[in-house]
Amino acid sequence: MRTTTRRGTTVTRSTRRTASRLGPRAAAAAVALLVLAGCQTGQEPADEPSTGTPTPTATAEPTPTDEPSPSTAPDAGAATNGPNTITSPVAGDTLAGPQVTATGEGTAFEATLSYQVVDAASGDVVVGPDYTMAGANGEVGPWTIDLALEPGQYTLQVWEPDMSDGEGGEGAEGTDGLGTNPVEVTFTVE
Repeated sequence: MRTTTRRGTTVTRSTRRTASRLGPRAAAAAVALLVLAGCQTGQEPADEPSTGTPTPTATAEPTPTDEPSPSTAPDAGAATNGPNTITSPVAGDTLAGPQVTATGEGTAFEATLSYQVVDAASGDVVVGPDYTMAGANGEVGPWTIDLALEPGQYTLQVWEPDMSDGEGGEGAEGTDGLGTNPVEVTFTVE
């Protein structure tokens, strides 16, 4: 303790220096030490510095499956042309009528696939041309068509319509004036 007198007043002060009296550098050093002490992990430092990149480890090789997925490999006997497929009926099927359901997968502009059913004996169009919804613009999606057909032999034709308004040039239409990627299958209704 230290005692001083000024203008008739006696002041007693401690001789200990506080952090506020040590100056800003000493205070900053004290704070830095406290922060570093809080970051200590208790582990010994590694022999080699870490690069921050994890070491790759081996993983198991993927196992191929024996059965392909329906979207990559159509059923045996399915009619396919490009991305368009008729999965049912298959060529040569004999189906109980009059209600017949045709299924498949395909893609077309704005998901609109065109179809028609032709009498196999006469070549007359008996259903359509009409359309069904499938996948759009390159993404293959499923479609279903419900038909009412009298006994006989028929050809179902499915295609992507030509959306070029005739600007597609030579070959824009498929076989028999059908659009792009036409696919067809002939079957019998009893």
